[in-house]
Amino acid sequence: MSRVDHTASTESALQRALDCGELIRLYQPIVDLATEEPAYVEALLRWDHPGRGLLEPRDFLIGEDDGALLVRIGWSVVIEAARRAGYWRRTFPNRPITVSVNLSPSQIAARDLSSRVEHLLFDNEVPGPRALAFEIGERELFAQRGRTRDRLTALRNVDVEIVVDDFGVAASATDLGPDELRDSTIEVFEALASFPLDVVKLDRRFVERLDAETRVAAVVAAAHAAGLRVVALAVEQEDDVHRARDAGFDLAQGFFFFRPERPDDVDRLLSVR
Repeated sequence: MSRVDHTASTESALQRALDCGELIRLYQPIVDLATEEPAYVEALLRWDHPGRGLLEPRDFLIGEDDGALLVRIGWSVVIEAARRAGYWRRTFPNRPITVSVNLSPSQIAARDLSSRVEHLLFDNEVPGPRALAFEIGERELFAQRGRTRDRLTALRNVDVEIVVDDFGVAASATDLGPDELRDSTIEVFEALASFPLDVVKLDRRFVERLDAETRVAAVVAAAHAAGLRVVALAVEQEDDVHRARDAGFDLAQGFFFFRPERPDDVDRLLSVR
C-alpha cells in the first residue's frame, strides 16, 4: 500500500471513529507540589479502538496538522475541555481546577482563535478566571514569533492560561554540555519574558541532560524570573518527587500521582479530596 493510500485509509478509519464516538478524552491531574492536590487536569485524546484497544495519538494521527479531519478532531477536544471546565468549576467551587488542552499549529494560526474560545467559555457557563489553559509546543512558540505572540496575547485577554509544553525537547538533542545547556536555556527564558505565558513544562529528557540538581534549579529559577510556574513531567517514583521539590518545581505530572482518568473518575477524585 502506498503512503497516500495508507493515509487515506487511516483518515477513513478516523472519520468512522469520530462519528461512532470511539475518540475519547481522558484527563490527567497535575498536582501542586506544595499540597499534592490537583491544580490542573490535562485533556488527552485517545482512540478506544475496537480491535487494538486504547491508542495514543502517536499511534493513529498521521499526515499534516492542517488536514480538515485533524482540525475537526482537535477542536472537538477543545470543545469538550471547555465543557468539562465549566462543569467542574460549577460542581466543585471550592476546588477550582484548570483544564489544559493542546493547541495545534493550525489552531494557533486561526485568526478567530480567541473569539472562538471566548464563545466556548460563555456557552459553557465557565465560572471564574483561568478555568481553561492552552498548551503550545516549544517549536510552535518560536515559529512566526510575532504572529504567535499576537495570538497568545488575544487568548490571554479572554482570561485563559498559556502553557509551554515539553520545553527543551530540541535542546535535549544537541551536543551542548550541561553547563552550556543551562546557560543557553536561561537566555531563552529571558527572551520569553515578552510572551504572555503562565506555565512551562520541562521535558524529562532535557532535565536529565542538565545532569545535576544545581543546574536544574538554575533553569527553574530562570523560569520563575520570567514569571512562569514550572511543571516536572513524567514523575513516576517517589525519588522524582523529592528531586522536583528540591529543584524548585511548582507542579508535577506523572503516574506517581495520577494516570489519565475518565471524567467520572475525576469527579470522584474532586469530591473526596
